[in-house]
Amino acid sequence: MWNRQDALRLQRQSAAAERAAERERKLQETAAGKAEAEQLNADLAARVTRLESILRRGLERDAAIDLNAMLRHDEFPPLDLGSYGVAPPRPAWSDDALGAPSVMAGLFGGKARHDRQLAAARQVFEQAERDYDQAEAARQDLVRQQTARYEAALLAHQKDVARHNGQVDQLADGVRDRDRASVQRYLEWALSMTLLPEDVPHAAEVAYSPRGEQAVVRFELPSLGVVPTVESYTYVSTTGTRREKKRPIAQVEQLYRSVISQITLLYVRDLFEPDPLLENVELGGHVHFINPATGHPEYPCLISIAVDRAKYVELNLRDVTPAACLRHLNALVSRHPHLVESVTPVRDFDLARYSFVESVDVVASLDSRADLTTMTPTEFEHFVRQLFEASGLEGWTTKRTGDDGVDAVVTNPDPMIGGLTIVQAKKYNGVIGVSHIRELVGAMDEKRAGRGILITTSWFASGCWTKARENGRVELIDGPRLRYLANEHLGKDVLVAPPAPRAHTWRP
Repeated sequence: MWNRQDALRLQRQSAAAERAAERERKLQETAAGKAEAEQLNADLAARVTRLESILRRGLERDAAIDLNAMLRHDEFPPLDLGSYGVAPPRPAWSDDALGAPSVMAGLFGGKARHDRQLAAARQVFEQAERDYDQAEAARQDLVRQQTARYEAALLAHQKDVARHNGQVDQLADGVRDRDRASVQRYLEWALSMTLLPEDVPHAAEVAYSPRGEQAVVRFELPSLGVVPTVESYTYVSTTGTRREKKRPIAQVEQLYRSVISQITLLYVRDLFEPDPLLENVELGGHVHFINPATGHPEYPCLISIAVDRAKYVELNLRDVTPAACLRHLNALVSRHPHLVESVTPVRDFDLARYSFVESVDVVASLDSRADLTTMTPTEFEHFVRQLFEASGLEGWTTKRTGDDGVDAVVTNPDPMIGGLTIVQAKKYNGVIGVSHIRELVGAMDEKRAGRGILITTSWFASGCWTKARENGRVELIDGPRLRYLANEHLGKDVLVAPPAPRAHTWRP
């Protein structure tokens, strides 16, 4: 008989089971929450590791490019018609198919039956022949269609391979001959293969000049959002929630600076290594940014560097500290890149691209304009003086002897921004090196001039732009800009003839 004690016992057992089930549910929930937090922490650690090892991982990829390996030699698969490729056997008639009636069968009407059977068999055979002819015609039509489609696909494949290989050969020839557009395309291709994390943008533009084997690069940097702001996750079992521990802002800033530094050094490697003839590279790393003051998109520069090959070959990038290496290379890095505090690049990319086009696309032998490179040194120095005077400055030419490295002295009569400026004019066909800037700075100090201008018919090595930027009082005017100034202030469309092309033995 059921009593109160049994009911209470059953109630207690049910409550205990419910409590046990609840404990089990909470244990499973806690285990799942902890497992999720651990997975998130593992993902965070992996992401940070990828950001910390951009340079090391990128250097593991061989940057050299073998254009011959890019040629296509793939064979088009042969036509496979399957069972339709072979005609089935044609129906065959045999007069002995039914056999001849026996003598006894002929006495009892067997011959008539045999003739009827033979006629019926011939009708079946003739129908089989008609069916065969119809099926064979359909098969042959299908074979012709399949063959026509195959031949069209084969021809398209052959044209595609020929077009691809022709483009590769054309690029290889252009790089070998140091054609500006070809080398630019080749270097952009080389940079497109730079090994970067998936969450890092991969975009770079190249401007190249055969004069001095210079390349100016503008590339995109990731925003601060590439660095995770969470340091770790913890599951709180008492509340069933996940708690975030924020990464210290100093750590975020340090990692972001490391990221943009590593990317820059990796791009330097991926310019010099694929092209052994390249002598100077200038890189500016920019980031897409919405100016909070104006609400307009901008593309400020956060890091700028100029490196020549002699400096590059001294580096062992596998063991450098990126920040220290950039300081060694006199790179200009934003003091607060996380705040998108911009720097002035070594050279404006758009101006450099325009300058490079102007400097290589004119052929002196086909041009009737005055060629500054054919002037005597004295004539060129007078030309420079006249140029400055036409721009509103007062100037005079120094004597050819005892000028202490000074070709001309100009003054600006403006009482607010005026002063003495030392000018050195170099009528060269070769590259202007950093030593010329040191010479100019020495003359400026000796003459107590506030500014110095180094003007040339040729071009400046990358280190010159860096040195001029560091000094802050030196202005550089290369051949293309000299042409522009002559046209603007003197109304003369002059020519600065490019040097004769150099012999090259390297073929990509």
